[in-house]
Amino acid sequence: MKKIIPFALIVAGCVGQDVLLDEVPPEVRITNPISTMEVNTSYQFEHMFLDNVGMETEPSSVLWTTSDMSKLTIDNTGLAQALDNGMVTVSVFASTGELEADTSITFEITGDPTMMLEGDRSGTIATTSSYVLEGDFVLSEDGEDLIIDINENYRADDNLPGLYVYLTNNPNSPSGGYEIGPVQVFSGAHQYVIPEVDIFEYDYLFYYCKPFKVKVGHGEIE
Repeated sequence: MKKIIPFALIVAGCVGQDVLLDEVPPEVRITNPISTMEVNTSYQFEHMFLDNVGMETEPSSVLWTTSDMSKLTIDNTGLAQALDNGMVTVSVFASTGELEADTSITFEITGDPTMMLEGDRSGTIATTSSYVLEGDFVLSEDGEDLIIDINENYRADDNLPGLYVYLTNNPNSPSGGYEIGPVQVFSGAHQYVIPEVDIFEYDYLFYYCKPFKVKVGHGEIE
């Protein structure tokens, strides 16, 4: 028989958790990384800048640089020209107001066609509340769709009211994230198919008690 918990206790259990501050370090990402680039070709790098609450925003300044201009040049739009074979690092610095961040990728210039950086991403869901929430997951791509496969070891407390799942860039808040929808599976393997979302676009799978605006748990996407 399914246990019944009084509504007052549900509210207390959900709202009574510590609510973390939303602020996170600003971040810039190269959203179309490559593993190799063909010599004597060009490639347009793209970036995304996230502010101090994980919201995507347009930076006021962007600077692209290369570690070896004899092998690769790059302009301030991110357009790169491969000149010679070898390893090279591309870096991007972005800022707006007092917020700034930088990142870089290293790849090889070869005689072969340019290859996108591929591979699945994965993580482990962990509760941040008194409710059961656990399990592993894997992200992969199928054409333009993002596939989230939740592992058989997944469990969530089905007494939790209004449990929703999101993709976010802030481990403390769903603000600016992608709302996948209400949780309908509370045990075992299941899958989410999300159209037109890039595998590098978000860094957290985020579980949220939506009626009471309280985080329940999350899994960092590695």
